[in-house]
Amino acid sequence: MKQDTIEKLVSRLDSLSPEELRHVFLRLASDKGLLQDVFDALRDGLILFDSHGQARLANKAAADIYGRPMRELLRVPFETLVGNTIQWQELKESGIAISRDIQVNYPEPRHYNFLMSPISQGEEYLLLVRDDTEQRNAGEEHAEAEQMNLLSYMASAVAHEIGNPLNSLGLNLQLLRRKINQLPDAEQLKIVPLLQNALEETKRLDSLLRHFLQSMRPTHLQRENTHINELLEQVLEVLDPEIAPRGISIHQELSDTLPELLADSSQLFQVFYNIIRNAYQSIPGNQGGIYIQTAYNDNDVRIVISDTGSGISHEVMGSMYEAFRTTKEKGNGLGLLIVRRIIKDHGGTLAFASKEGTGTTVTITLPRADRVVRLLPS
Repeated sequence: MKQDTIEKLVSRLDSLSPEELRHVFLRLASDKGLLQDVFDALRDGLILFDSHGQARLANKAAADIYGRPMRELLRVPFETLVGNTIQWQELKESGIAISRDIQVNYPEPRHYNFLMSPISQGEEYLLLVRDDTEQRNAGEEHAEAEQMNLLSYMASAVAHEIGNPLNSLGLNLQLLRRKINQLPDAEQLKIVPLLQNALEETKRLDSLLRHFLQSMRPTHLQRENTHINELLEQVLEVLDPEIAPRGISIHQELSDTLPELLADSSQLFQVFYNIIRNAYQSIPGNQGGIYIQTAYNDNDVRIVISDTGSGISHEVMGSMYEAFRTTKEKGNGLGLLIVRRIIKDHGGTLAFASKEGTGTTVTITLPRADRVVRLLPS
């Protein structure tokens, strides 16, 4: 029933006969019941919040997930329902959509995906809670394994086709350097710098190819003491030839006391490489910035990478982990799939916050030790 119709009915309640009142209430009850039936038929938990952060509508799946009666669930504060991962006022003022994975270990291991999306011009928010534990443990993990095996095979084939010419190029450049050494000094001064640049670029391509193969192959983590700050610096050094000509500024706030992690440094290199590369590629024109922060607490190390790029739409946010789905003209849609797998293998979490036209923030948390128990509110 439309809002203007309801308002007219309210203004006429005093003049309606008992039979007319009965008809109105039956109509309202019917509409509400139909809406509730549709909501309750959904397998994912849905909670609608008004502009004050008050839950005003929820479905049966949400009540089951949180283990609360419906009336009690609607009285729970927004912050509690999302595990205190964000404040309502902060979310409302940002107007962004947020997708976040949460692992719960008690009373049983469960995995949830929270999608918070603005509606009604940002005045209200819809919280979608998806319990994808069974899917991840069965079908999704099987499909992902098959997918990664296929991608690994493809990567090996492509690497072979690229690696052989690359090795040949490197050998020929070394032979060319021997020939140049026989030239007069004046000629060498002109040619040697160009040759050295070509050799360095060949080595860089070879290094990137090896990192790519290491990230694609379904191997066990080769854990070692890893300095996250140093790893970020290495990634920025590798990407500098692509970023610097664009005039994009890099802002770093790296914790001086950041603890070492026992992690696979080559795979985390691939994670940071993909995310930072996505960040600068999303920035239109020759101006913009990338902001990198590192911090830690007793349990986790946190890496936050933000950009001032074009952002991610709400529609794309829900499917960004699907293989071969990409918004880039020359993209292959594999980057985030690889990133998510590596972070998951390390026992960490990956969260995206984005709004079209204002940029994207990626937050990575990596455990310092055994994961602490996380509980959904009860």
